Amino acid sequence: MYYLRMYYSLISAELCSQMQYKVSFILQFISNIFITFIDFLVILFLLNKFSHIKAWTLWEVGLLYGMTSVSFASAEMLGRGFHVFDKMIRMGTFDRLLIRPVGVFIQVLASEVEPRKLGRFLQGFTVMVISWYKLGIGFDIIKIVFLAAAVTSGMLFFGAILVAGAAICFWTVQGTELPNIITYGGVEVLSYPISIYKEWFRITLIFIIPLAFINYFPALYILDMPDPLGLPHFMRFIFPFVTIIVMLLAFRFWNYGVQHYQSTGS
Repeated sequence: MYYLRMYYSLISAELCSQMQYKVSFILQFISNIFITFIDFLVILFLLNKFSHIKAWTLWEVGLLYGMTSVSFASAEMLGRGFHVFDKMIRMGTFDRLLIRPVGVFIQVLASEVEPRKLGRFLQGFTVMVISWYKLGIGFDIIKIVFLAAAVTSGMLFFGAILVAGAAICFWTVQGTELPNIITYGGVEVLSYPISIYKEWFRITLIFIIPLAFINYFPALYILDMPDPLGLPHFMRFIFPFVTIIVMLLAFRFWNYGVQHYQSTGS
């Protein structure tokens, strides 16, 4: 509870400082909605022309897109501090965090928050809700809870990638593109069913960098679809365990980086 109260206090202060520039906030909020909506327009035009992709219809793909967008926007909005952590290393401000009587993880987490990304969240959420309605799933409380769990798990998965990417900066100082390839690249890839990709790429998305557990396998359960890849049925339900493993690895890597950190002397 102490850390939750501390996080709330730090985030409140950060939000208050950002809201001093209301016009800038509103313009960036609106631009985020339009920019991300263009991504879905591409899917919309594509599936209006071809009607389906590997037996996946427009609104089934829309559900995949919405789940991914909501998960990533939430992680990016709340975990912004890790996304720009290289700046903290370069400027030497991370040294200040080490002498404060609060864990450095919670301080970095609360150091930056990007409410402007709420535009991307709302756009993805809208597509997800419309897709749900168009698919006629209805008010199935079990599937609604399952969807919420899947989206939350996806948010934590993307957040863990941001943490691991930040930890790399302890050695490189400058940020690397690897986390962006997995996060932004993953969002683009997961906007479509993974069954459309080459076998080697599907194996990567399932067993090496298990992004498929963010939306593809949970969506199979929600849509009551057979898996065209012929994988075991239990794969639809293990996404929380996959996310926990990814989080534990990311946090372990982060702690290792903190323990071996040497100031840049900035």
